[in-house]
Amino acid sequence: MQKSLIYCRVSSQRQKIEGHGLESQEHRCQQLADQKGYEVEKVFRDSFTGKGDFFARPAMAELLRYLDAHPRDSYVVIFDDLKRFARDVVFHWKLKQEFSSRGIKLECLNFTFEDTPEGRFIETIMAGQGQLEREQNRRQVLQKMKARLEAGYWCFPDLPEGYEFIKSPVHGKLPVLVQPKAAIVKEALESFASGRLMEQEDVRKFLEQKDIRDGKPVYLDYVKRMLMRIFYTGYIEYPLWEVSRRQARHEALIDSATYDRIQERLNGKTTTHTKNYLNPDFPLRSFVLCSTCKQPMTASWSTGSNAKFAYYRCKTKGCIERNKSVAKGVIEGEFESILGKINPSSEVLNLTKAIIADVWQKKIANRVNEKKEIEQKIQRLISEKEKLVGLALRAADDGVRMAYEEKISEIVGISRVLNNSLESFDRHVPNVETALNIVFDFLKNPLKQWQKGNIHTKKLVLRLVFEQNLAYSRKTGFETAILSLPLRVFGLPEAQKSMLVEMRGIEPRCRRDSMDDSTACSCL
Repeated sequence: MQKSLIYCRVSSQRQKIEGHGLESQEHRCQQLADQKGYEVEKVFRDSFTGKGDFFARPAMAELLRYLDAHPRDSYVVIFDDLKRFARDVVFHWKLKQEFSSRGIKLECLNFTFEDTPEGRFIETIMAGQGQLEREQNRRQVLQKMKARLEAGYWCFPDLPEGYEFIKSPVHGKLPVLVQPKAAIVKEALESFASGRLMEQEDVRKFLEQKDIRDGKPVYLDYVKRMLMRIFYTGYIEYPLWEVSRRQARHEALIDSATYDRIQERLNGKTTTHTKNYLNPDFPLRSFVLCSTCKQPMTASWSTGSNAKFAYYRCKTKGCIERNKSVAKGVIEGEFESILGKINPSSEVLNLTKAIIADVWQKKIANRVNEKKEIEQKIQRLISEKEKLVGLALRAADDGVRMAYEEKISEIVGISRVLNNSLESFDRHVPNVETALNIVFDFLKNPLKQWQKGNIHTKKLVLRLVFEQNLAYSRKTGFETAILSLPLRVFGLPEAQKSMLVEMRGIEPRCRRDSMDDSTACSCL
């Protein structure tokens, strides 16, 4: 019997998984082999696009290797349609030459090969038609993808880390946050924006420690792409297709302000050595600025004849204060003096914390109500689905049954979205009381926290107490310190009186029997 090989191909994994293209092609080719009395020795199946080099198709490359491994055997290669062979004129003839050089005969169910000028002309026309269809299909797909991007939907398969696609009955394929990866990415982005993770290498180590890629290594290129993705802010853009930045339909992971701070840090000058930034000997390094050039001062130990001495100094080229040192004890002593003067009213702090906690409890109550509403909707959908399943099973008409099945599929999609929302309620329940205690302990007595804390605590004090870096002059000391907004508000006499008296109706304790309305009580 004449030996034969069957080649089948579909152009995507989706067709391979969801359709029956490969099976139907193989069945038709097997029928042809049976009719002609061919012995089918092996079947080669590809699920790969027809674009590009045919050697990139795994099964086609395997088929050619198989022929090379059996040079003495005569084969007929059968395939279903000329489009399954190649959908590009150039690659069609190149691939045909590969078979011809091996003495292989080709047979196609939908086309008859003729080794004549007219036959080769018609074959070229048919190959060109396949190429035209492929390019037209590609153009239509790109147009639809661009239209979907313009409507605010992400249409590419490579979703940013922390998201996954769901099938929404309203939106189609929609990216949604998936935990715990979304929380890990959020922490990494916000930490880089705030400076807690100083460098991209720190972000890389953090993500690798959290196993964000499920065992795969995390590279710096991967980190940089993540830090630059506008997608995480709930916006999308694609300049290659002239799609400008616009509001997207998916949920944002970070706000735009955090994204802008990340871009500023990426485009600006960043510290290259985290160990220097976190050196416990010099907690003010990179925070204190030279008053002349407004650049961060560095610090180091200098060796004298009998001992070592610690200094802060400016290292900016061209600055008149460059390499002029200030003793560590002097600059840090003056800084502690500033912290010692920051002493907001305990009553105001406690009252503010109570108000925030009260507001949070109301939000929690609202969340509980929202959660109950979602649970009730899910139960109604379950009941409706069970009812429709029963009707579909009893339906005699195929059209009616298909209508029921479509409705059931729609209900399943809605239920999946609601269940995801329900899970997010349970995942995102921060311990606000603990967070408030930590923050207000720092604001209440920043000097105490500074003196007793480690280097990480001291860096946290700097971020919580001051709105911006402090400038220092060797001659005049620290320039005016701009405190963070909470401390500025708590320090106002008007805020102390209004918050205590008007918001709660609580009279502040005072040794004096009376007080002028415009004067703050010194007891506070």
